[in-house]
Amino acid sequence: MKIMAIGAHLDDIEIACGGTLAKAVEEGHIVKVMVMSKSGYTNKDGKVQRSDAVAIEEGYNALHTLGIQDIEIQDFPTKDIPFRSDVVNVLDISINAFNPDIIFTHHPFDTHQAHVGVSNATIAAARRKNTVFFYEPISPSGRSYVAFKPQLYVDIESTIHKKIASLREHKSEYNKFGAEDWIEGVHCRCGFRGYEIGKRYAEAFEILRIEMSFNNKTSLI
Repeated sequence: MKIMAIGAHLDDIEIACGGTLAKAVEEGHIVKVMVMSKSGYTNKDGKVQRSDAVAIEEGYNALHTLGIQDIEIQDFPTKDIPFRSDVVNVLDISINAFNPDIIFTHHPFDTHQAHVGVSNATIAAARRKNTVFFYEPISPSGRSYVAFKPQLYVDIESTIHKKIASLREHKSEYNKFGAEDWIEGVHCRCGFRGYEIGKRYAEAFEILRIEMSFNNKTSLI
């Protein structure tokens, strides 16, 4: 099975579905990651907090920790990735070339404007794909006025360590978002989602649409 995860920034995918993708790789599925920005950023007074070069290095290290080698990075503005035809076109080309069975992307009611733009652009570009999931907004995302609705769960007990290790590879993000407090927050969310399904750790997804298959070879779980 071919799985494609699409995110606005280098770290979004690891935070929200890193355990799922690591599990897919371990089980022999083909995984591609597409990130829509080089992910460097400046703070409110214009000081560079994370250069593109640092973000890319950390991003590659994090995704390699999950076992992912097929990584495509675009160069849209980090903070302002719009829902616009040029963004849709880039996604359309990559989706058609890779031809995934499953697509993961941002929740359309995230509170980060770039996440929302990427989500809507993915929905448009994936209009001919039958299985599309939204991954859960987790801090520093989330807190929307429209709640995330967990509908699909993936047991990640066997890969939670890879997910957490991948987050620690984002050293600039690690320091920005509270170091081990951030790690604990993500870890606890996975523990809570696991508890909901009687497992130790899980990741949850909202379903845009799904095609049912009775072929066990295409099962992600």
